[in-house]
Amino acid sequence: MSDLRELQQCFMGYLLDDSSSMIDEVESTPMLSAKGRLDIYASAYVLRLKEAMTTDYDKLALYLGDERFDKLMERYIDKFPSHTTNLRYFSVNLPELIRDEPDYAHIAELYELACIERAFADSFDAKDLQVATIDTLAALPEVAWENLTFDFQKSVQIVWLEHNSFPIWKALADDETPPKAEKLYPMAWILWRRSDLVTHYKMLATEEVAVLSLALQGKNFAVMCEKLLDFYSEEETPMKAIGFLQSWIAEEMLAGFKF
Repeated sequence: MSDLRELQQCFMGYLLDDSSSMIDEVESTPMLSAKGRLDIYASAYVLRLKEAMTTDYDKLALYLGDERFDKLMERYIDKFPSHTTNLRYFSVNLPELIRDEPDYAHIAELYELACIERAFADSFDAKDLQVATIDTLAALPEVAWENLTFDFQKSVQIVWLEHNSFPIWKALADDETPPKAEKLYPMAWILWRRSDLVTHYKMLATEEVAVLSLALQGKNFAVMCEKLLDFYSEEETPMKAIGFLQSWIAEEMLAGFKF
């Protein structure tokens, strides 16, 4: 095998599946066979993948413990072999694996903890956009409000949970004993990164997540106000809608406006 690229592909094939013919391209030594030499690299490759996964899901790793988390990583590596040179995105399907695998699916908080950790990573790595200000909002012409839509920071993530998974995550983050898992009711949590480069989070009230979901879908201000009529009177609705906008601006969730 003389072509370098072909040799590299064969070597990668061995790392992913030891049935590759790469073993025929490596010399054995008195100290170590060709397979043994290759397995050093194969083992190091798997360890690097596990290191990346542990970094991405460190609270989940704490919650499961070393042995159970290692078993989960082995299953993931087997089911989702790496197809990218960027380790940041290797483990993105871990929540779905947990949700679908019988060994983990019955422990509902595991899926939610994985979703929380993925959302934090996505928020932290999201592209920076300019930050909208109250002055920008105040300067909008009156005609803009009829069709006004909103550009949100790419870091804004909404995660729906049905268990006390965020208190569990918070306890793990604070090196405290996590509370016992409990099923509660559907709750929406929002995560976003502010200009201080810290990812913030909070639980959303029912009426806020209703209008925020519409805004994130590109619906205009009029549609949002109409939705708020499910919660407030006609007299209250305009001020409530403006209040949400001001809050999103103050929290640096908004990047701008379109009309």
